[in-house]
Amino acid sequence: MNTTSTTAPAPGFADPTGEGQRVFRAVLDALAHPGRSYRIAGPAQAPKALGTGLAAVALTLFDEEVSVWLHRALAEDPDVTTYLAFHTGARVTNDHGSANFVVATPDTLPALDALALGTDEVPHQSATIVLDARTPGVGARFTATGPGIDGRVEIEAPWAPEGFSAAWSRNGALFPRGVDLLVMSDDSVVALPRTTRLRAVSDQDQEA
Repeated sequence: MNTTSTTAPAPGFADPTGEGQRVFRAVLDALAHPGRSYRIAGPAQAPKALGTGLAAVALTLFDEEVSVWLHRALAEDPDVTTYLAFHTGARVTNDHGSANFVVATPDTLPALDALALGTDEVPHQSATIVLDARTPGVGARFTATGPGIDGRVEIEAPWAPEGFSAAWSRNGALFPRGVDLLVMSDDSVVALPRTTRLRAVSDQDQEA
């Protein structure tokens, strides 16, 4: 299987330092304030399969020190793999259990407890999920509580895959271990760090 493009990779950031800093700040703010959406701007000419939002995070967070698992459509797209190799140097791996970053759609997201969870001594050595919210999941509404949230906040989550609420609850119970989640559209990021607790909101709850 040939995953190397014969054409030059698409351009990255026009201003790598300035644009990268702004995306990094948006990601940090999102992690500090779970459930809030923060605007990001990615490279306009990113590979179509990757999109500007995923490309922005990749250009900002990926480097030659990290390993990345890509869902199959991305892993088999030579424009994507060439782009990431050229601009970030990150190593693409077939083993989602050891990857530092897991780039998935709702229907390709591996089981959370099958990802790198860190240890009690080095919890930061866990995976960060970068979820492509352009692809819908089964959808859900959650009430979120935890650090960075004033009281509670309701989150609309059309990206939520089947069984996400239960899986996220198990992830939170592992603290300080566990994965963190970045939910990406082409122009925004929402974060759920492992410290965020979610409760599914049903239609009956809404009407009560």
